[in-house]
Amino acid sequence: MSKKLCVLIIVGSVLVALGALTALVAINFHHLYVWTQNEAMFCTPIDVNEIASVRSTRHTLAGLKADERVKLDQSLMLVNKQYLLSDEFIPDVFEYNDTDVYMSRCMLAAYAELSAAVMEHTGKKLYVSSDLRSADEQQALYDEDPLTATVPGASEHQTGLALDVYVAYYAGDAFIKSSSGRFVNSNSWKYGFIIRYPSYAEDVTGIRFEPWHVRYVGHPHADIIYNNHTTLEEYISSLEIGRWYEAQGYLICRQQLAKDGTLALPEDFESCVISPDNTGCYIVTVKP
Repeated sequence: MSKKLCVLIIVGSVLVALGALTALVAINFHHLYVWTQNEAMFCTPIDVNEIASVRSTRHTLAGLKADERVKLDQSLMLVNKQYLLSDEFIPDVFEYNDTDVYMSRCMLAAYAELSAAVMEHTGKKLYVSSDLRSADEQQALYDEDPLTATVPGASEHQTGLALDVYVAYYAGDAFIKSSSGRFVNSNSWKYGFIIRYPSYAEDVTGIRFEPWHVRYVGHPHADIIYNNHTTLEEYISSLEIGRWYEAQGYLICRQQLAKDGTLALPEDFESCVISPDNTGCYIVTVKP
């Protein structure tokens, strides 16, 4: 065998091996990405510090509704099989940009920003495959596939706070295989969203990894949940009732209505968001 033929065979073998390796990496890249998420490799932990005391005054919900600094919404409602929605629950939803997609009014602007960011960074349009659902629609889904769908009252889709998203050719489990899916999973917190059922917390949420299911919680809660590698269940549970916390320049307090129907707010503040958490409490988020 000539030296030239040997060189050609070696070069050919190397090129075949490199091609196979490239294909293998491409096929399994999303597995590597999920592993980095499981290990919180790109998270920057956020301190949530308890404050000894906050000078506060008490306000009725009616009085707070009249305060232009205060927004009452449903952004921090915990919805699962333990904390079911009541039959009387009415979601505060609005149609998004004449698209026949209905979502919670509090997340309209945030979703527009997330959608624009996906287009800017990945060149793909973000679509919604599932938005608001009625209890009857949830029941029909559960009857059809009880292993995947949850029971009526336990679905976040009934609040309008959750969306199932996708891009062309990449929906459901395939969403994470796209650059858009990975962008959403890594960056949605910057726009006030979390991946509600992350790959590392099925034992907590009771739901397998759903990379397509985004849930609005707002700031700084999304920042904390993502970067502290936790879940909505664990985050809300970590807020002791009646205690004030500081994080990311916000004051946060989970509290129950007093017997006189009032909540405590700092004496002076710039803005405030108040949401029921569906456990019998309200979460007050204040920008001092």
